[in-house]
Amino acid sequence: MQESIDNNEGLSILSQNEIEALEKEVQFHTTRQGTKLAFHEYGDPQGSPLFFYHGTGSHVHGMLLHKPGRKHGFRIIAPDRPGVAQSDFRPGWTILEYAQNMADLADEFGISTFGAIGISGGGPTLMASAFAIPDRLSCVVDLACAMPLYQDPEMIKHLGAMDRLYAELGSHLPLPLFEIPFSILGIMQKVMKSPKSFAKMFDSSLCPADKELFKLPELQYLFMRDFQELFRHGAEGPAYDAQTVYKEWGFNLADIDIHIEVFQGTADIFIPQQFSEYLAHTAKDVRLNLIEGQGHFYHLAYGDQILKNVKDRFFQNTLIN
Repeated sequence: MQESIDNNEGLSILSQNEIEALEKEVQFHTTRQGTKLAFHEYGDPQGSPLFFYHGTGSHVHGMLLHKPGRKHGFRIIAPDRPGVAQSDFRPGWTILEYAQNMADLADEFGISTFGAIGISGGGPTLMASAFAIPDRLSCVVDLACAMPLYQDPEMIKHLGAMDRLYAELGSHLPLPLFEIPFSILGIMQKVMKSPKSFAKMFDSSLCPADKELFKLPELQYLFMRDFQELFRHGAEGPAYDAQTVYKEWGFNLADIDIHIEVFQGTADIFIPQQFSEYLAHTAKDVRLNLIEGQGHFYHLAYGDQILKNVKDRFFQNTLIN
């Protein structure tokens, strides 16, 4: 199924002070593998639980769902994958293991079912949850997620220049070698102390709509903080996390039975429309919601509209606690 949705709701942006206040509220879960997994909570503490699967960066961008979560009655639980921000790196971790970690984290809270919502590089772990623990999920929401297409030369032609370069390197290089070019991102976030200068790093991956969003000082600051947190403990963990996107996922999308709602900007360059169309044609039950003229960062910058759609499509105004 394919639908178009309106894109005229207001922005859900946080100030620098609000970002820093939320950032201090980190919590930790000990995984069954004995490692520390960091997570934050946003939104309504009494709301229906949604686990947020972050992109290839740290959790910080998930904060943009904080105010929409409070408005629409969602409790946003945002874990950091191994080696990202304050989560311990565990060499060799797999995305299917991570799906089980999410079920274990829900058990720690006494949560029987929860929604799963992911963006961009959160695609592998979001789809792993849809594949491995569908009985635990009340909904699956894909905000223009990565798909296992980065070794397809025709598909990666649709990416921006920087993303295409990292996809080609990440698909073929062993981790120690991939760490070298990937660590350049970490070096740049240390050198570029101005949020405006930092935002220019993304130019080749931004469509016109995204470029307008990146003019906002609050959004520039948020993504600078995202990368500062991402490389808190060096490049090995973040580089490995990126390679989980580029390499084999360990399962087939065609074997996912649970319904998936996909929200995709038609002008997105980070995750082109063709990636979401691939999921819609491959998995068994997908509705592709197209947002005309919008790019990758619409999904969080306009988080109010996204969570309203999630509420309407899955919960019909009666949220499950």
